[in-house]
Amino acid sequence: MKMLFMIYDADFDEDVMEMLASCSITAYTKWGRVLGKGKRSEPRLDDAIWPGYNCAVAVVIEDGLEDGIFRAANDLLSKLGGVGFAMFELPVDRIL
Repeated sequence: MKMLFMIYDADFDEDVMEMLASCSITAYTKWGRVLGKGKRSEPRLDDAIWPGYNCAVAVVIEDGLEDGIFRAANDLLSKLGGVGFAMFELPVDRIL
């Protein structure tokens, strides 16, 4: 199994949720207010200097499904202008 961990500008939340739905992802964990800075984004620290914040979503999927989701995520990243979205793939060894 794999975990796909996505961090993105909160302004893109609807786009990310639609992308997950289009990939038949119905189970996920979502964090609605995440602060930080990525390689392709300005800091999002929700303060007067760096306004705004990110969201994060974690999805655990069966092996073999990740390529389709990565293709959909890459299409989304292109639509967003190449900024404000990142996705990481991690191995999942066990689930309790």
